[in-house]
Amino acid sequence: MAAYNSKAATAAERLPTYWVIHDEFAEWMLTDEYKSAVTSTVGRLGVKARAAGIYLLFAAQRPDANVVPVQLRSQLGNRLILKVDSEGTSEISLGEKGAERLLGRGHLLARLEGESALVYSQAPFASEAFIEGVVAAIVAEG
Repeated sequence: MAAYNSKAATAAERLPTYWVIHDEFAEWMLTDEYKSAVTSTVGRLGVKARAAGIYLLFAAQRPDANVVPVQLRSQLGNRLILKVDSEGTSEISLGEKGAERLLGRGHLLARLEGESALVYSQAPFASEAFIEGVVAAIVAEG
């Protein structure tokens, strides 16, 4: 998409990028009707999303096996996780142990496509005032 958009003559010819953010995913997945509908839809979308300029973000405070089925986990490429309470939760989220040993306070572990090993990182702290300033700047620009 980046290559295509860089060759587009006008802004109107560029393909858009969409961000689909699903917060509290675990809460929704506890409803059986929703779980069956979403698992198949997200599975299909996850396979084709990046090529179409769609980024899928799923946030869950409880990434357990009932919330994030194996079928769905396999369709979502990149995974980012903060500190968890057990090796089992780490294995569900990342496919291997490690997130239970994180330090907390922004220390994170990621499984990224194209990387052979897990990637450790530190997310910076962003105060509420900083976030409000960024949102205000985006709103003023848009």
